[in-house]
This record gives sequence, structure tokens and C-alpha cells, in this order.
Amino acid sequence: MTWLNFALIFSLLFSNYQEDKTLDSEYVFVDGLAFHQYGIKSIFEKYGPTKRTDTDYECGFHSNEEQGKTYYQLIYPQITWIGSAEEGYISELVLFDSAGEMKWTYYQEVELSGKSTQNEVERFFGKQAAPIQIYGRDDENLFSLGGRFTDADDGFFFLFKEEKLIEFHYWSPC
Repeated sequence: MTWLNFALIFSLLFSNYQEDKTLDSEYVFVDGLAFHQYGIKSIFEKYGPTKRTDTDYECGFHSNEEQGKTYYQLIYPQITWIGSAEEGYISELVLFDSAGEMKWTYYQEVELSGKSTQNEVERFFGKQAAPIQIYGRDDENLFSLGGRFTDADDGFFFLFKEEKLIEFHYWSPC
């Protein structure tokens, strides 16, 4: 499944949630760093340098072809950042560990980690997660809960397995 197919699935999911609670991305922090980094210095200071990898998205806010710009990913074991020197980097993918070391926070309202339950996250967002099938992970019983950023077209979703939080994904429309 391509990123386009994956994004289309979430586009359909999000179209049913127009009244959802939105999050101001300015107040989202991942592993102690702001969700949106306006340079790579803080990322490199925390995780060390890494090779920039070109993105290959067919569409969306970080599609080189669609936007007419070049975007890169900075890939680390538990977190992937996506962006450019001009626009900064955002946390695109977060893999939560069962020990709860990797944390996602919003204001001082909520702190989520791999110890967070699906029920806890559902209570925060005021809605239920839905079953989801992801190509290449068909043997896994996954649930997804998505939302949007305040006054923005982009959003995010959380993945759960066995009622525990396992991943955070940034999402942009195609």
C-alpha cells in the first residue's frame, strides 16, 4: 500500500469527524521537543546527527513533486522527523515503547506513552477508536483514533494494539 492509499483511508475517516476536538500543534511535544522544530539543532542535540533521507510521497504537504520543494526525513529508532531547512521539521512518526519512556504531551492536560491505554486516549478525545487494517500488518488487530490540528488541514492519528498506545502518525491531506 502506498502512502497515498494510506492517506486516502484516513481522509475518509476524518471526513466523519468534523466536530472533533482539535489540538493546537504549538502545544504538542514529543520526547521533550516541540512537535514543530524550526531547525535541526535541537533534534541533533537530543538524538545525534543522522542522514537526511528524501521523501517519496505522491501527494500531501511533504510531497516534493506536489509542493515543488525538497523535503527530508530524519529517521531515528523511535521517531521520524520530516521537513526542510526552510520550513522546519515536524515529528511524523513516533513509536511508543512499552516501558513508557517515549512520551507525547499536550499542554499539561495529557501525557501519553506506551503505557497509555486506548480507553485513556479515547476519554481525552471524547470519541472511540475504530478498527483499522494496514497493508503489511494484516495479522495485527489495530485500532486508530484520529484528529486534526486547530485551524489546519493536517492532523494526526494514534494506533493501538491490544488496547495499548503503540504509534503516533502525522497526517496531511492529498
